[in-house]
Formats: sequence, structure tokens, C-alpha cells
Amino acid sequence: MPTQPTSYDLVISGGRVLDPANNVDAKLDIAVKNGKIAAVEANIDASASKRVVDATGLVVTPGLIDLHTHAAGGIRKPANDEFMVDADTAGVSAGITTILDAGSIGALNSGGLVNYLAPNAKTRLLALLNIGKMGVANLPELKSADDINHDASVEVIQSNPSIIKGVKARMVTPGIQALGNDIPKAAKAITDEAGGFVMIHVGDIAAQDPIAADLTPGILTDILGKGDVVTHTLSGAVGALLADGSLISQAQEARNNGVYFDVGVGGGNFTFAAAQSVIDSGFVPDTISSDITAMGIYAGPVFSLTECMGKVMTLGISFEDAIRMTTSKPAEILGIDDDLGSLSVGTTADISIVDLVEGDFSFRESSGATKAGSQAIKPVMAVKHGIPQALDFGPHPWGWLPTQNS
Repeated sequence: MPTQPTSYDLVISGGRVLDPANNVDAKLDIAVKNGKIAAVEANIDASASKRVVDATGLVVTPGLIDLHTHAAGGIRKPANDEFMVDADTAGVSAGITTILDAGSIGALNSGGLVNYLAPNAKTRLLALLNIGKMGVANLPELKSADDINHDASVEVIQSNPSIIKGVKARMVTPGIQALGNDIPKAAKAITDEAGGFVMIHVGDIAAQDPIAADLTPGILTDILGKGDVVTHTLSGAVGALLADGSLISQAQEARNNGVYFDVGVGGGNFTFAAAQSVIDSGFVPDTISSDITAMGIYAGPVFSLTECMGKVMTLGISFEDAIRMTTSKPAEILGIDDDLGSLSVGTTADISIVDLVEGDFSFRESSGATKAGSQAIKPVMAVKHGIPQALDFGPHPWGWLPTQNS
């Protein structure tokens, strides 16, 4: 008697499965049952399955993870927030399954994200507390030591470890003039007590104060440690990783000590010239993130995580590495790689489907300067916990792809 085909909830068939965590790059099918990945193999019989997605000609990856967003929309202003977006705009509606909000909320206004935004988002929403106790509700978030509440920050992290993953601090004006490296020391003291990691924004985009350059070496070698993150690795701002156009030696020293380095494109935290200098030094960031905001989506230059990935690919980073930098590596940093960031059988079925498009594309930085690229990544679908999610139209008038040269 012939064997009956297994009844799966979802089968994604015919795609190029790219799973860096498992060193898989092959044409395979993926079967999902009860929110878990049930099989990854060739020619799965989907005849008894509830849903089948034909991914022929597309790339199927672990659910993409954006390690730096500002996606706590709805708790700063009731409408028309020019800074924060809602989680699903940055997440599943853009083909991304997990996002980390990096410092939009502080210890004293974190309840809205923990109790309402995260539970009600289709996207997996995680967060870092801002070192400023009120987050970005009142920018600049850090003006003096009075804006830091150590005890409240520890309490929030310890009571919500599944959502709150640590502390974010920006080394920008006016905080650096008032406190200098007491800012990252305060952040590190919180995570030393509460757990989690510190993410430090380097590069003073607010005023380009020369003091920022004096502070960064000490942050990298004396304050941050294993598991902490430096964001804006490819920034050209004062106090980022370049001095007189060359990579500062402390960057490699910090990497040797276990510090991770994130891109965090953002509104003004990435230039092609600085990025090329850093990468030509042999210093490739660990992760690609968007630092997405409401302004950054439609006015640019962020637009989407997938466009940021394409932007970094113009610098010589391969598509395969760009996927690793948005799947297995951020999952490792977040401490969730036992269940996310791969397509291992038995793990949660968070999956992204993208189209790697060949063409003549133009990627833009905040100054208006552009760089040509021959490949762009177009999101097609996010599958969150085994359930396909609807994609929105995209940030450009024509959709998701970056500007194409005529």
C-alpha cells in the first residue's frame, strides 16, 4: 500500500535555499508544520499540504533580522510621528521577521513597548533600552547624568529578558560634552548587573564635535567587551572608526575581544567613501542593519533593510554574506540562534523569500551621492512562525527596488 504524503501546513517549493548557519545553498523545498520547520529537502510531496508557495526563481532564507531599527511607533505621538515607524512597517510588511528597536524607549516609558507593541505586532519586536530614561520621547535624550536611571533600567531588563536585550547609548552632542565616556560606562554598568549587551552609536552626527574622536578609542578598548555591539561601523562622522581616512587600530583590538560591529545605515551614519575605506582596510562589519525611521523610509536614504543590503553589496560584500549578516549573525548577537537565524529542522519557521534582481541600480547616501550596483534585493514574502505575511507596496513610487539607471 503506497505511503500517504505528509500533511504540512505550508510547503515552499522550488526556491534556492540559502542558509548560512547550516552551509546550505541549494535548490530545495521547505515544509512547515505547527509553526516549526519540519523538513528541508528536495522534492517534498506537497499534495496533502494546506498551502504551497512556489518560490521558483527566488531565494529562500532564514527570516531576516534587522538589528537596528526605530520601530516603537505609536507610543511617542498618537499619529504622524516623523521619527518612529510601527514594528510591522519595518518588519513583516518589508519581508523581515525580527527587528530590534535600538533605544527608542527608556526605562521609564518602556511599558508601552513591552505590554502593547511587542505582543500585538506580527513581527517579532525586541528592544534595547536607551541610556536616557525617557528614550527619544524628548530629543536629545541625554543631556546630563540626571537623564540616566540605573536602577529602573536594571529592573526593566531583568523583568523582561525575552524582549529587552540590553542598553543603547549614542555618543553625540550634547551628551558627550557633559558626560564623555561616563555614558558607555553607565550603559555597561547596567548590563553587567542586569544581563544583555550594550550597543554604542559612534560618530557625532549632531555636531561633529572633535571630542567624539577622542572618546571612541577608550570605548572600544576599555569599556566594551565580549558580546557588545558598535553600530555605524561605516560612518564618516567624527568619532566613528576612521581617523584621517584610516581605520583606527582600536577597532580590530575590540573585535579581537569579542565586540561586534554593525552597519546601521540610518539617515546620516553611512557614506560610500567612509564605507569603502573601512572595508578596504579588511574590516568587514558583522551585521547589516537599517537604523530605519519614518523619515528614512520615504525620503531615504534608508528605504528598507533589503535596500541597505544592496547598498553594502556595492562595496564588494557578496549576496551570500549579506544574508549571513542579516540572519545567523544577528541571531547570535541576540542570543536567539538556538531557534532563529537558520532553517534547521525543529526550529521556529521564520522564513524570508527574496528576489535577487540583476540590473543597473543606483544606491544613495544622505549627502545625495550615489553608487552603482549590479544587484538589488527585492522582498517577496515573510513567513512568521509558519504563517505567510502580506507585503506592502514598498518605499518608492514604483515599489521595492532602488532607482534604476536608464
